[in-house]
Parts: sequence; C-alpha cells; structure tokens
Amino acid sequence: MLSAAEISLKIGATTGGGETAVAALFNFGAIASLSTWIGIFFYVLSFLIWLHVLRLMPLTEAYSLTNVVHITVPAAAWFFLHESISISRMIGIAFVLCGTLLVAAPSAKAEEKL
Repeated sequence: MLSAAEISLKIGATTGGGETAVAALFNFGAIASLSTWIGIFFYVLSFLIWLHVLRLMPLTEAYSLTNVVHITVPAAAWFFLHESISISRMIGIAFVLCGTLLVAAPSAKAEEKL
C-alpha cells in the first residue's frame, strides 16, 4: 500500500502546476490531481492495515518488515515511472532484502508451528 501511495503521490506532484509563484512553490496544482488523492487513499488504507498488523505481531518484527518498502518503491518507480536505479542503489536494495528475509524467517517458522 505504501508503494502504491508513493507512486501515486509522485504522479500527482508532477502533474500539478501553478500560475503564481506561491502556487508553484507549494505545488497547489497537485491537490487537484486525482493521483494525489489516490495516494492519500492508499496511505489511509496502509495505516488501517498497520493497526491490524500491530495487533497480531510484536512491534520489533512488524517494524523491521516495513523495510520492504525500500525494495518495492524503487522497483515500482523503475517499472511505472521509468526511473533509473544505480548499481550502488541495487546493492543497497539487495542488502535490505537480505536483512528483511532474516527478520521474517523467525516469524515464518513461528507461523508454521501454529
């Protein structure tokens, strides 16, 4: 949900413009963009899901798993927005993926025992 929110907000932020200097500075045109409102919707939805997740698992595990957004946002930006990902960023994403898998492994084993 957070990745969808970020991509939608990026699209909304780049479609809005402003006729005056103040409107351009604060990007008031983005408020009128449907993409911006879709991004806000996804943020609210992700917040509600987050509250549910916090009821089900320890905060230390749940918060660590949120790092998956550092993988999905660049991937979605590359796929949908055609943004480039440098080699050093790819290496960083691989490290984040490894760390996320290390954090997720104990949760998956605990789930199997249930």
